Amino acid sequence: MTSKPARPARSGDADLIVIGGGIYGVMLAFEAGRAGRRALVLERGRIGDATTANWFRILHGGFRYLQSLDIVRTRESAAERRWFLDFAPDLVQPFPFLMPLYGDGLKRPSFLRMAFLLESVLTAGRNRGLRPESRIAPGRTLSVEETAAVYADVRREGLLGAALWQDAVAFDDRALMNRLRHAAETLGAVFEEQTPALDLQVSGDRVSGVIVGGPRSGPRTAPLVINAAGPWSGEIAERFGAPAPGLFRPTLAFNLLIDRPPLAATGLAVAGPSPGAPMLFLLPLEGRTFAGTWHVEWQAEDREARVAEADVDAFLQALAQAAPALGATRRDVLGILPGLQPLATGSRTAVSDRPLTIDHGRKGGPRGLISVSGVKYTTARHIAQQVVAGLPDPADC
Repeated sequence: MTSKPARPARSGDADLIVIGGGIYGVMLAFEAGRAGRRALVLERGRIGDATTANWFRILHGGFRYLQSLDIVRTRESAAERRWFLDFAPDLVQPFPFLMPLYGDGLKRPSFLRMAFLLESVLTAGRNRGLRPESRIAPGRTLSVEETAAVYADVRREGLLGAALWQDAVAFDDRALMNRLRHAAETLGAVFEEQTPALDLQVSGDRVSGVIVGGPRSGPRTAPLVINAAGPWSGEIAERFGAPAPGLFRPTLAFNLLIDRPPLAATGLAVAGPSPGAPMLFLLPLEGRTFAGTWHVEWQAEDREARVAEADVDAFLQALAQAAPALGATRRDVLGILPGLQPLATGSRTAVSDRPLTIDHGRKGGPRGLISVSGVKYTTARHIAQQVVAGLPDPADC
């Protein structure tokens, strides 16, 4: 799509209002600007805080989707990873990950070799136009000896080797979010922080704006409103007279910053020896270890993510099984980074892998009100692009 910078949006002349300043809200503003539309983003706190601030820093290329032969999402994720590598090469870099293989399930060297070959074919354009230092190397398998050379403390019993691949990593997530926000502002977007959306304004059956609170309370007018408030999107939709019970059913996910040196120069994907043990990722971060992600059933009515001590202890116990050499204790935990994510249908803790977009006007609600519940940081721009492409023509608003 050709970028068509719009005039900066001000109260009263925005083409659309976006509620929520997380990664999806910022990407919606960015893509709206590329389409020549002026976006006004309303954020009740700070842009890029809450769930967006606590993600695991990995921009996945979609390799995981090959397990279910989801070729479309494999290609989408690889394309979006490439976009980030091109957009911010100083902030997003290729980084290696190693997963020891013990022959359980699909985690066998023979299967991984075939999967890496298939990935290379399906994502042949993954490095097109990228600088040499930003290009993703093809995945491969390692022997037992090669695995131990990379990860000296690997569990040797039953070890068959390892899978080694690259994904993109954004170690300075705040700098990346600021870069994305600036790009959206360059295309005409305006961001208002400390500005909660209180009520929807309608004229007849059509959206006409939003009433906001905060230091600059009052009306903000626009013919389109996109609700991208993450964990609060269901609450916003109900408040706006368009209840959507399935829009965002939360599950708690959190990562830990641990004051222990990394076990390898690569990232690690490790699991304990017990059947069904969760796969955990360990990422070197400024001489410490960033560990994720732990999932917990969320039963509270509110949407303020918080983590119980018992859940931190459970995560540490799983880490002790998966990577005993890390030796992490409660005293080593420097930070707990929680967020509420959409729950997968039929699960108590698993995160949904499907974004959801609702045009409330087509379901009897106000025309011009749209809700978006995203899932992955990596594909936020792609989802935003689809949403913006589906908006009505400005002349029809």
